[in-house]
Amino acid sequence: MDHHQAAATLAGLLEGNGRFVAGAPRYRRDIVAARGAAPEQMPGAVVFTCIDSRVTAESVFDCDFGQLLVVRTAGHVPDRAAVGSLEFAAAEMGVSLVVVLGHERCGAVDAALNAVRADTHDPRSGYLVEQLWQPASQALAETAEPDAAASRAMRLQVRRTVADLDRRASLDGVLIVGAVYDLDTGQVTLVDEH
Repeated sequence: MDHHQAAATLAGLLEGNGRFVAGAPRYRRDIVAARGAAPEQMPGAVVFTCIDSRVTAESVFDCDFGQLLVVRTAGHVPDRAAVGSLEFAAAEMGVSLVVVLGHERCGAVDAALNAVRADTHDPRSGYLVEQLWQPASQALAETAEPDAAASRAMRLQVRRTVADLDRRASLDGVLIVGAVYDLDTGQVTLVDEH
C-alpha cells in the first residue's frame, strides 16, 4: 500500500480537525449526504478509538458519510474483533491508514489505574483492566500525580496499540499512527513514537 497516499490522507484528516476546532465544518452529514454515499463506500482511513461518548471520529475529523471507518473498544484495546476489523479494512477495502486515537480522562484507563493502585481486579471490568494493567502500572511507577498518571497511561496505551498493530504481518504496508484527542479544545495531536 502507498505510504504517500496514507500520509496525504492523514494530512487531510488533520485539516478536517482544524475545521472542527475552528467551528467551520465542511460536512453537514445530513440525509442528503447519507443517500449520496449509500450505493458504495470508499473510505480513506480507519480510526481506532475509545467507546467514549464524547469522542466521535466523524465530527472530530470533519468527515462525511463513506469517508471514514471507525473501530471502537474501551481504551482502544486491540482485541481479536477490533484487529480483525482493521485487517478487513486493509485487505478488503484497501485502506492504507489507521489512526489510533486516545483521549484524556478515559474511564477505562482510570479503572485500570484504580485497580493497580488497589492491587485488585474488579470482575466487572476484568478483561479491560487486564489489558490496560501494563500501561497503568508503568504510568504509576513514573508519576504519582493522578492527572499526570492518567495522561501518561493513556499515551502509553496509544503507543502500545500502535506497536501491536505495526507488528502484524496482516497490516504490513499500512501506515499506523497514534494521536490524542483533547476533549476541551477538540484538537487532535499526533503522539511522538519515541
